[in-house]
Amino acid sequence: MINPRIQRLLEYSPIAALLTTFFGFFSVKVWDIDFWWHIAAGKTILDNGVIPSQDPFGIYNAANSCGQTVLKSEWLGQVFLYLAYRFFELDGIIFLRAAVLTACLGIVYWRCRIAETKRLFSLSILALTGLAILFHTGERPQLFSFLYLSLVFLLLDMHLQTARRWPLYLVPLIFLLWANSHGGVVFGVGVLGLFCMGYFLENRLAAGSFNTPQNRFMLAVMGLSIAAFLLAPSVLDTFKCIALHETGSIRERESEYATPWALWPLTIYYWIFFAAFLVSLPGFFGRAYLKQAIVVCTVAAFSLTGYRYIPLFALLAAPYIAASLSRMLWRAWLPDTTASLAALAITLYFLTYGFKQDRIFQHGALEARYPVAEVAFIKAKHLSGRMFNTMNWGGYLLWNLSPTVTIFMDGRMLDRNRVAPYTHMLWMTPDGQRLFERESFDLVLVPHRNSFTGESYPIISYLLKHPAWKAIYQDKAGYLFARTNAS
Repeated sequence: MINPRIQRLLEYSPIAALLTTFFGFFSVKVWDIDFWWHIAAGKTILDNGVIPSQDPFGIYNAANSCGQTVLKSEWLGQVFLYLAYRFFELDGIIFLRAAVLTACLGIVYWRCRIAETKRLFSLSILALTGLAILFHTGERPQLFSFLYLSLVFLLLDMHLQTARRWPLYLVPLIFLLWANSHGGVVFGVGVLGLFCMGYFLENRLAAGSFNTPQNRFMLAVMGLSIAAFLLAPSVLDTFKCIALHETGSIRERESEYATPWALWPLTIYYWIFFAAFLVSLPGFFGRAYLKQAIVVCTVAAFSLTGYRYIPLFALLAAPYIAASLSRMLWRAWLPDTTASLAALAITLYFLTYGFKQDRIFQHGALEARYPVAEVAFIKAKHLSGRMFNTMNWGGYLLWNLSPTVTIFMDGRMLDRNRVAPYTHMLWMTPDGQRLFERESFDLVLVPHRNSFTGESYPIISYLLKHPAWKAIYQDKAGYLFARTNAS
């Protein structure tokens, strides 16, 4: 018989190794183009002590629903990001991102233990979930949606296991934080409603009535969670903005709304995870698993519609899928010791691989994604004025050059009416030429090519031939033009 201390070591060593390895792979250079405007917004909120209702950088008219949503719905998440940057700079952001995602994976394993899932399936689903979210490391407030969703379902699972009420007391408090951190709280309210619907039905089938103490208490928890959500700024605008984002015209312009199939093979681990979900479906049959089945199946279908929903599906559904597989395949015997040793060996191999390839525990920013040299040149030459720029560089420019340079476009997209003029000017259509001359820009900063199609932007050739413009800086990233006195 194995010593209990050895048993505990065999159980927790592969978990620690898995979480450490994923922490390393989550610790990549800062790369998200929107990160910079998020911390700029967080700094402005802290400096002024108010949540803005107008664009604090004077770029957009933000009176529309999406403008109000972006300004107000993520304010707490933006403050958290800015504080991490303020005190620990980019390494603090990298650590925060890796810590949040690793904590989410830790919660996945915790929930597997609550469901008494066999170790083989717990370790397997933990690894597969980590792989499924591996490319969702953007430094945005959406990270907090991943964490809050994981915590809510951890508390729900704890309540189901112990029948104690105290875990549910914390659910509305999490929704209060979530509603002020990221718009993903709308998804959270939806899946909580689905879970409660299944919970009510299960109690109805067991007790013969909906009017049970358990149902009344769960209804109160759901009501308080919705109330916490409604207390957040600009709730109605958030619903309107989400509806707009889900329309075809918006989805076509934003890659994060592309379907997982459209982004193949980047989403290969998601499809393996989805296959595990399909295999697990028979294990959800039964009255005791009605609530889990309703939530998992609905969220699985939802994840098929957009790349950005993959982490929400994986983190929520993983423990339920693992438990279902464990119920179905209980005869597929593999000793816990064997499962632990195999997981430990595989994990250490990938950890070693990550170190050798320099793909883990990285520092700083991925400078190739940002106009670092151009910004340094602008600062050195003390240039100022209105700038036409590409949206992908807008956040970096906003953080580094505001208020001396006023940019035209950034990822906040507070006014959707600016998209069409921006596109026309970038591609220099006849309408774009008229709009460009009317705007009276002082500076233009654009990359050489479209990062997706490889096409050269026509605005470059237009300005190279224009007597009133001069290319004052050029490198492998792009062109910086300045207006001259020529007519």
